[in-house]
Amino acid sequence: MKKLISFVIAAGFSLSVALLLSSPVNSEVVVNDNAPTAELIAGYKQWTRVNAEPQVVASQIAIQCAAPTLAQRQLEDGNPHRDKLIVVYVNEVGRAAMMEQKKPVFPVGSIVVKEKLTTKESAVPELLTVMRKREAGYDPERGNWEYLVFDGPGKVLQASGKLEKCQGCHQLEKNTDYISRRYLPTDVWQKLK
Repeated sequence: MKKLISFVIAAGFSLSVALLLSSPVNSEVVVNDNAPTAELIAGYKQWTRVNAEPQVVASQIAIQCAAPTLAQRQLEDGNPHRDKLIVVYVNEVGRAAMMEQKKPVFPVGSIVVKEKLTTKESAVPELLTVMRKREAGYDPERGNWEYLVFDGPGKVLQASGKLEKCQGCHQLEKNTDYISRRYLPTDVWQKLK
């Protein structure tokens, strides 16, 4: 009987390992541990603020940055013209690419933080979406960008990795290293080289 139980346990373990190894890798990585990653954007408000004034983002785009709550969907149903606003920050590593290059090539270590605001007066964003330029080979077909989603205060990491929802929008910006920059002020646009 002991041998039969040992065989069943061993067979079950082998089958579990085989299934795990043969399963496709999920590109959507949901993270609950915020210990080292929250430090990645700590102090981002001291980085270069890309747009002085919050910029309006169409509802269809804003809602894609995170799954909408029931309250958000009901609000959107009641007011289809209600748009979100964004303020964008870039760290020193990515500053020149963001602010000076017409066809930017962001170096490894560039970090772009986008605050999603409900109003121009919002003291705390409702959400932070982050792009971090990773090493060559991380995701070469999509510019080697890692996407991260934090709560508004930037303390709780909600998701990170090769997030398909993020990649879908940013894929359209391939010519500018997957960063749209539609929020750049006119005077900055005119100086791009």
